[in-house]
Amino acid sequence: FKISGVTGATATDSIATGRIWDDDGVSYATSVKPVIIARCAISGCHGSGSSSGGLIMGSGAWSTVRFAVGDNGAIVIPLNSAASHLYTKTTLSKPFGSQMPLSGAKLSLEVQDTIRMWIDQDAQDN
Repeated sequence: FKISGVTGATATDSIATGRIWDDDGVSYATSVKPVIIARCAISGCHGSGSSSGGLIMGSGAWSTVRFAVGDNGAIVIPLNSAASHLYTKTTLSKPFGSQMPLSGAKLSLEVQDTIRMWIDQDAQDN
């Protein structure tokens, strides 16, 4: 986009790249759960009967994911995505081990942002 109408500062470059986030509220049911079901709570990873890293997400129910604990602790710390493994393990700067998900393509930046926003908005059952 093009920057114009700068007040109180000098723009040395009038062209910028950015992302606009819709942070009006992220729904677990419609935006996060489908990702969990498709990419995390699957056989051989963290689905029912699977416990990679000691973590089970079952069928992706909110209460199961919200209160899930793996070998490295709780995966969701409400209001703190930077400390929540559900978010940090999907990023390139993961705190330990491999970037998730292990199989298939990595989560897009948009999906990572959705998970981050849901956690930072108190990880509600909505």
